[in-house]
Amino acid sequence: MSSTPNTYLKLNLFLKATVAIVLLVSLNSCRKEINVQLPEYTQKLVVEASIETNQTAQVLLSFTAPYFGNADLSNPSQFFVKGAFVTVSDGSQVDTLKEITVGGFPVYIGTKVFGQIGKDYQLTMLINNKTYTASTVIRQPIPLDSLFFKWEKDTLGFCWAHLSDPAGLGNCYRWFAKRITKDQFFVAPFSSAFDDKFVDGKNFDFAYERPAQPNAQQANNDDPEKNYYRVGDTIVVKFCTIGYNEYNFWRSYYANASSNGNPFSAPANLQSTINGGDAIGAFVGYGTSFDTMIVKKKP
Repeated sequence: MSSTPNTYLKLNLFLKATVAIVLLVSLNSCRKEINVQLPEYTQKLVVEASIETNQTAQVLLSFTAPYFGNADLSNPSQFFVKGAFVTVSDGSQVDTLKEITVGGFPVYIGTKVFGQIGKDYQLTMLINNKTYTASTVIRQPIPLDSLFFKWEKDTLGFCWAHLSDPAGLGNCYRWFAKRITKDQFFVAPFSSAFDDKFVDGKNFDFAYERPAQPNAQQANNDDPEKNYYRVGDTIVVKFCTIGYNEYNFWRSYYANASSNGNPFSAPANLQSTINGGDAIGAFVGYGTSFDTMIVKKKP
């Protein structure tokens, strides 16, 4: 007697159910608890230091906080370093930086040594009986050819620039911007540093979104016009040349920041320029040039 299609269907379902039960039992029998031993946390000094053309050095010092732990992150001021002894030398004179308070946080500011194109600068920091050092050079500025505006929607858009990169690999740049009367500080947007690996000797256009001011991230998130400039804005762009080591630090910093929280991303070590076993960060010399653009009504 031949089997009917219904018999085959019942047999197929029975086999699938049997296989599923066997797999489930196998998986349950192979289950094993795994205890992950996290590496012991080592606190590091974080250095954000710079000197630019015609300006004195600025240094912001802080300590890292553990990702796993009981640190009170609601009070970030506890992680900033006070009472450090910080100096910057240009080879002929030494400037002892003064500690001042900006926005409730300690910042170390120079008063005597001003940035000059082509000069080397040595940073020395004495913190908790440990000495940290770093060096940088202010390179010849490579100015932008022009600024122009592109509308995205209504009266909003982005600030664009045209750059002619000199031939010869090794030029590195970083972009800062602020709006006159609206912003207090020049701020670098995310991924603001780049080199000429793919644009060596070329003329090209590029743009960045409007960055948020320090300590105003939430206000920026709530702003319906966040990231955009608008008609009536006066935009000042500070375009800087930087060294390759300094660029490499910022490149690795942005790579880490963009992969934060992504378990499938490749880890990237910060390429620090600070000498000291438990310190990360960079001392950056900026060769600066400035351009200003007023955003006018759409033609």
